[in-house]
Amino acid sequence: MEVSVGNFMAQASQSHVIASGVKSLHVNFKAGLAGLRALHQCLALLRHLEDLELHLAELSHSSWVHILHSVNFKNLQNLSTNAPHSVLCHFLPKATNVQHLCLLSFCGDMCQLDDAPFPHLMDVTAATACIAPLTNHAHVESLSIIDLGPEDSTAFPQMLKSLASSTSTLTILHVDFDPGDHDILKDISEVAPNLTALKLIERELLPQGHPLHQHRPWKHSVEWQDDLRHFPYLHRFLLHTPTSLVRVPSIEHEELTLLQAWTCINLAPHPSLMYITLWYLAGLPSATLKSWKWEARNGINWVLQVHAIPPEWDQFI
Repeated sequence: MEVSVGNFMAQASQSHVIASGVKSLHVNFKAGLAGLRALHQCLALLRHLEDLELHLAELSHSSWVHILHSVNFKNLQNLSTNAPHSVLCHFLPKATNVQHLCLLSFCGDMCQLDDAPFPHLMDVTAATACIAPLTNHAHVESLSIIDLGPEDSTAFPQMLKSLASSTSTLTILHVDFDPGDHDILKDISEVAPNLTALKLIERELLPQGHPLHQHRPWKHSVEWQDDLRHFPYLHRFLLHTPTSLVRVPSIEHEELTLLQAWTCINLAPHPSLMYITLWYLAGLPSATLKSWKWEARNGINWVLQVHAIPPEWDQFI
């Protein structure tokens, strides 16, 4: 990798056409000292980047500071990085055109990005503590809240409260939640009622002393059904859980009964829900991943579209 960066630098430094022509750069590696120097020179040269993926393994804070020192991407629209936020808080104010931001480093309970302006930000992937500073003064439409490390028990409620007062209008949300959070749908609907796509990833563990089998919000079908109705524009819904959703896994008529219980009131369907993906027993050899579509014809409502082998990284089907 270090040789490749060095070779590219030798060409780009001699040609403005090459340096200005590079719009996308993806870097994922563990670099030595020489590689870091070459990478910094490379980033400083590519001032017209629009898409940057910068994931560096086992890098110290001082090395990150060196990598991003005096780097300026005025045209940058897409950024994915595991750089510490204490470094990004100095870099991001110079990248005011960022629209899609993916932050994969854990910053604890207090995010340091509070003062960074994001006037064009539309799509965010980050830990719970980072959501408020990223969405308060932006117009975020798509939000993925990911689990990057231990969080205070109040972090998630505080984040939802911040969304209620933010300028963002969410239409797509991906969130990890605790199995004991019975009001997860209701709480989300109060701050993001206009969602068109919702993806819930159920964490595997409960706080010590809470029996796992008693804490499943989706087991309360009537409440789950009512809560889903609080999303009048919801088009796609995905639930990912480490436990089983039905008595006998992979039996279609049991899954169909479950979907009907969630979405139909007196045979009347949800007003907009068209696709539901169920991914249960996740992480086990018997994991099941199925995608269903609403088709109101011939007395059939939910029709199986895809029965897939679960991938390593979860995503909408």
